[in-house]
Amino acid sequence: MTAPGSLIAPWEVEGRRLAPLLDGVSAVVVAASDPSVAVSVAIGLARAHGQRRRVAIADLIGESPAIESQLTGDDPHGIADSFLYGVSLNKIARPMQGADNVFLMPSGTEPVDHQEVYANDRWRRLAAGFHQVGALLIVVAKPGVVGFADLCAYIGTLMPVGDTAFLTPPGIPLIVPPQPAPPPPSVDAPAGLPKRERKARAREAAQQNEASRMRGRWILLILLAAIAVAVGAFWPQIAERLPAPLAALLRRPMPAPDSATLVVPPTPMDTLPKDDSLRADSAALGDSSRADSTRSDSLPASPPPPIANPADSAAASAYAVYFATANTRAAAMPDPKVRALEGVALSPVMEGNEQWYRVTVGAAPARAAAESLLARLRSEKVIGSGSIVKVPFAFRIESNVTASLVPTRLAALSTRGIMAYALRQSDGSATIYTGAFESPLQATALADSLRAAGVAPVLVYRTGRGF
Repeated sequence: MTAPGSLIAPWEVEGRRLAPLLDGVSAVVVAASDPSVAVSVAIGLARAHGQRRRVAIADLIGESPAIESQLTGDDPHGIADSFLYGVSLNKIARPMQGADNVFLMPSGTEPVDHQEVYANDRWRRLAAGFHQVGALLIVVAKPGVVGFADLCAYIGTLMPVGDTAFLTPPGIPLIVPPQPAPPPPSVDAPAGLPKRERKARAREAAQQNEASRMRGRWILLILLAAIAVAVGAFWPQIAERLPAPLAALLRRPMPAPDSATLVVPPTPMDTLPKDDSLRADSAALGDSSRADSTRSDSLPASPPPPIANPADSAAASAYAVYFATANTRAAAMPDPKVRALEGVALSPVMEGNEQWYRVTVGAAPARAAAESLLARLRSEKVIGSGSIVKVPFAFRIESNVTASLVPTRLAALSTRGIMAYALRQSDGSATIYTGAFESPLQATALADSLRAAGVAPVLVYRTGRGF
């Protein structure tokens, strides 16, 4: 049996070879049946990408020798201490020897290969943060650990490596090396023919194959041209039937996404707010005109608001795409490009004693519709990772709003510091909401802020579809 140490060099070389597959990716789980293979490939990937952007490797294997040997300093803290006891990620992330742009996050003082760490929602926030600053998070994990599927869903992509295959979670985008093209089919000539005639028949078969391929290309080109002509001829009629936001989107050129302008400014490693940011945010939050704001240094004191429409629970548009999280409202505020998407909600949520602002996109009664939206946002490079969250609750601001008045209503609420969105109801009218929450308790912070702004908080199961 080959010793693990002997695998490091060749599999690290393989990681460097596979590095281009992660261009444009901000977070990935690297896993293998042999953990040492996954770690070595991750190091190779990190060294290659560290030449042009910041990279962090998180060790969910548990005291991986290859990672431990690259650490600088003697601080024993790691992922376990951060996730279980609140140690800052800035404290546990240390530069890798010989690669100043690569940081290592060791496993820490306790085991990490269990559900409490693997299925921790903080991975979702970390993945979004790396996407927003154009960095790369590589999480090295064991595929057999309970919670591995949740981890992959939070991170957004999985790269299986190694010689031995393992069962991958369904629905998770995979990054795999391209398969080599199959060899051309051999032409078997009858063995009894002379050598010269066999060669002639082989040339004739090759020419026929090439002619067949050329005919296929011409047929495809003709079909594409016909489709283009048809779409061009009937485009006005097609455009009239498109939803207004989609028609407007298709009319204007789509600029290449700029990761520096996506939602949250750089906070690459730390998920805990600094003392000075807490003070600055508290001062800003003291302005009652910002209805989405709450104090970030205290737990909400009010009881959870009651649900005004419990009968609508079965029809709730509960599913959305998790987009980003930041520890200040200003940092989490989406830019106009993101706010033009459907059902964009900015929700203050308490996690322990920490105040966070979460951005979600979309509102769908079925998970499949939210997954379709996530796939589209990924393909359009609006989001780098993302995952699906179930957030059935929201605060209803106004109902029975005619479609023509929706932009005016949303703009008026925005001037009062309320970031709202509209969902179209079955009768064609719109209901205006703010926030999107998993539970009534989670909605308490925003309820207090709405009261401070003079708006009665009406918590409901949100219904309708994207406006």
